[in-house]
Amino acid sequence: MTLSLNCKDAGDPVCTHTMTGETEEELLANAKKHGMEIHGYTEENWNEEISKNKDHSREVIKSLSFSSPFSY
Repeated sequence: MTLSLNCKDAGDPVCTHTMTGETEEELLANAKKHGMEIHGYTEENWNEEISKNKDHSREVIKSLSFSSPFSY
């Protein structure tokens, strides 16, 4: 099952980029990469933000499920 996290849902007032991953670890790694490349996070302040907002981050992670029109 694919997981997704939208930057705006996570608290950014402007960015609407959506990261995905097959596991929570992969999703958070993709979010970290985006945060560092686009939003200027450093390793240190990324880890601080994740530690402070771990519960909120988990609340805004969504499961993407694609249903086939042929499934019953």
